[in-house]
Amino acid sequence: MHVFLDPSAWAGLFVLIFLETVLSIDNIIFIAILSKQLPHYQRNRARYTGLILALLMRFGLLIIASSLVNLTKPIITNKFFTFSTKEIILLIGGSFLFFKTMFELYNHITNITYQSHKKNKQSSFWYVVIQIVILDAIFSLDSVMTAIGMMHNIVIIISAVTISTIIMIFISEVFINFINSQKTAIILCLSLLLMISINLIIESLGFCFPKEYLYISIGFALFVEIMNQIRIRNIILKKSNQPLRTTILYSVKKIIQQNLDNRTNTVKKSEISYVTNKSNHNYLNNIISTNTIQKEEVNIINNVLKIGDTSINNIMIHKDKIVWIDITNNYKQIKKIILNTSYNILPVCYKQLNEIIGVVPKYKLLHAINTHQDIHNFVMQYPPIIIPNTTSTINILNLLRYSENNVIMINNDLGLIQGMIKYTDIFNIIIGKFLNSKKMPKIIINNNNWIVQGSISLNDLKKLLNIRIIKPNNHCYSISDFLLNKYKKISRNGQILHHGSYSFFILQSSLYKIHLVKIIKNKKNNHDK
Repeated sequence: MHVFLDPSAWAGLFVLIFLETVLSIDNIIFIAILSKQLPHYQRNRARYTGLILALLMRFGLLIIASSLVNLTKPIITNKFFTFSTKEIILLIGGSFLFFKTMFELYNHITNITYQSHKKNKQSSFWYVVIQIVILDAIFSLDSVMTAIGMMHNIVIIISAVTISTIIMIFISEVFINFINSQKTAIILCLSLLLMISINLIIESLGFCFPKEYLYISIGFALFVEIMNQIRIRNIILKKSNQPLRTTILYSVKKIIQQNLDNRTNTVKKSEISYVTNKSNHNYLNNIISTNTIQKEEVNIINNVLKIGDTSINNIMIHKDKIVWIDITNNYKQIKKIILNTSYNILPVCYKQLNEIIGVVPKYKLLHAINTHQDIHNFVMQYPPIIIPNTTSTINILNLLRYSENNVIMINNDLGLIQGMIKYTDIFNIIIGKFLNSKKMPKIIINNNNWIVQGSISLNDLKKLLNIRIIKPNNHCYSISDFLLNKYKKISRNGQILHHGSYSFFILQSSLYKIHLVKIIKNKKNNHDK
């Protein structure tokens, strides 16, 4: 042991430990990738088995170190290549590593996962171990010959190999966990193994390829991956400081966007054009894809996720827009208000909105008036639910669920009524407000028909759709006027009227006018369009 008294021996030992540790990394990478094929409880066993076999194999090679010199003697010679035993071993091992790495790369790129079946768990384990042993032989041969080339003292070499293997056993779990947790790291490690396998094949064929190039390329790839992992970590830290709701919203939007980008199926499309009420007749064209997520669905998901942060002031009907009943008015005035409002639920108050008595369905209130009941006692049966304007939207949803009339009154810190919320108001926040007669598009253009409002002018039909159904001297203004003038009566819903090359399907009508019509051009006259 006097050899360890020499400082140069210690320097050589540390250099050799570092070199052997670096040369063992490719072995660890291969063990990590192969062990993923096994169940979790067998992976550590495979890792320890692989590293211990590598250590024993290197011990065996060191014991027969004198015979390793003979491995470099040519045994196959021709005019193209000269092969020694070492070169044949490197060629076989490099080819095995190349094809195995290509197979693993293909599996990861195409997302093919391994499934361990109960019937072949043991055989699968030994199949993996056999592959590890084959690669251990190749890596150990290269490692031992490198060590012998650097140091001539067998004690120092054995010490360096043993210490480096022990180091790799301790750090292998952390290294393997990192590889398994990072998909990009797995691809990088497989790429490095691919480079090493190609280098082994080139070396076996007798071509001189400086290993410095290989180490520099591996080091640069690791540097790029480290920078990428730092960037990802900073993004994760930044997102962790965001509110949970915002993080979920961004994640859902990202998933939806990926879904939209990855759809390659042929979809069935139909164009819908909306003609607005404006004089310039703007068109809003939408392509509907039946097999993809629609923009409206994305908006609904976004609105649902954001509803918890939506202010109650943006949802409620403000007090200046609330239609309410003053209980001090006479029955005639109350009845007039009831008949002139479109609201089904009305607050009943004493002289002012802040003195609310109850919230009553208008048809019940109208029945109470017609039967000459005491309105005050009747309204007292429907007490209002009043909550502060600081209540969250989620809590309001729960309260609306148990509210008898699905109406909640909102007040401020002073107890003054600020507004009113119905379940439809929250529904409108999620879905969007439905069109009323003022916002309804005048024309909806489909592939084979047009849906128009009864109030659209015949002149607009001519300009926009090239539909001319009347003579110039006709005094009808709208499509509703034309149909009433021609057939002398209000058509029922579902009735079909014919004129010239067009059929008019009545979608909606009342006692006084036609509201909505579908115009269909007869097929036999399609060439006239």
